[in-house]
Amino acid sequence: MEKDKKAPKEADSAAKAKQLAEKLRFRLKEASAQRGGSEAFLHWLRSDAKKGA
Repeated sequence: MEKDKKAPKEADSAAKAKQLAEKLRFRLKEASAQRGGSEAFLHWLRSDAKKGA
């Protein structure tokens, strides 16, 4: 009986994680396009990370 209660919760968590991953992927693609492609975006990320360190 406990297994039945847990399964929908796990399914909801998995669905929510997948939805959040899709949103993140979309935003990364959007940011990459705004910064001139993936190489420029990665350069921007790395330079921004160095500023915070």
